[in-house]
Amino acid sequence: MFAFSAALAALLVSTVTATPHIIRQSTGPSATRSCLSLRDGSCNATNIDKSNIWNNTDCVLYAVCTYPTENPSYVPIEYGASTNQPRLTESTFKILSGGKDTMTQQAFIDAYYGAISNIPNGTYPDSSADVIQEWANVAAWTGDCSTMEIPYSNFADWLEYSSNAGVCPAVSNCDASKAVGPAEQCVPQPSTDNGSCAEIKNQCQLWVTGGLFQNLYCVLASMCYAESTTDILIAQEYPSYVSNIPTSASEARLSYDVFSNITKGASTMSEQNVIDAYYGALTGTWISTGGPFGAESPEKTSNNGPYPTSTAYVSNFWSIIAAWTGYCDTKEIPYSNLADYLNHAATSNYHPTC
Repeated sequence: MFAFSAALAALLVSTVTATPHIIRQSTGPSATRSCLSLRDGSCNATNIDKSNIWNNTDCVLYAVCTYPTENPSYVPIEYGASTNQPRLTESTFKILSGGKDTMTQQAFIDAYYGAISNIPNGTYPDSSADVIQEWANVAAWTGDCSTMEIPYSNFADWLEYSSNAGVCPAVSNCDASKAVGPAEQCVPQPSTDNGSCAEIKNQCQLWVTGGLFQNLYCVLASMCYAESTTDILIAQEYPSYVSNIPTSASEARLSYDVFSNITKGASTMSEQNVIDAYYGALTGTWISTGGPFGAESPEKTSNNGPYPTSTAYVSNFWSIIAAWTGYCDTKEIPYSNLADYLNHAATSNYHPTC
């Protein structure tokens, strides 16, 4: 594999191909089918204006019902459109809100059920509780849990900014009685990430049950979670219904074969090794063609990216790892030190910098 330069990285960012995805929702199968009805209704490739997706009210509702499993940017990505969409207009918002400057929970329910009723063979959720939870997810991001009424500007901000790396919600959950667990924690990322870590994480999920440190994609995901922890990564990879979810400390030690693959046989891993591996893992990405968690069928595609906007993104998280392992001077980390970092950094409460 050749070395990726900063100039090449910039070129790759400009040629990203959309990555298909499979929607998973925590609210249940009927909610998923109902949500997909919106996609198969007027929010489809035939009806939408790819240059102004948020002008389509069904697409706005579709973005809400897929969140937070998917961020709003995945709606344009699904249709091969730019994620740099025009901001939601106030007039479109008012179609959903019943003409008001704020959208209430009831207005959202009415808009959602109204949209389904206009779709031939549309599927309603089993309970309005699913729709209420979808609205609460957005209200948590906008910080409107107390009233569950979201003003136009806040809702438009959610559509425009919630997909951005490192932009975290006001609160993780509107239900204060629910403790904030690792799976719900927002993972801060520099803007140079450009969604690349999320794509690495998505590919990791295809093999994570075989061990977090036993395949290339999960090792790279562990690295790009350096500003968070690998325990949070694990919690976000595993569905909540899985019993006995592992921790970083309980995972098998880093596969030496994976280490050698990244280092090309060298005894230490360099920053350039990681840059090459990271960009390589985003070139010809893998998707699931179906199957339950832990038994999905991976398929390699010709899709590329999203790539970081700069190799400085990789240099940043590698610097964090180099500091923890004590190799700030060379940023070349031996196998045993990197393996220690992967297993123990999450619980070490040790956060040095280079």
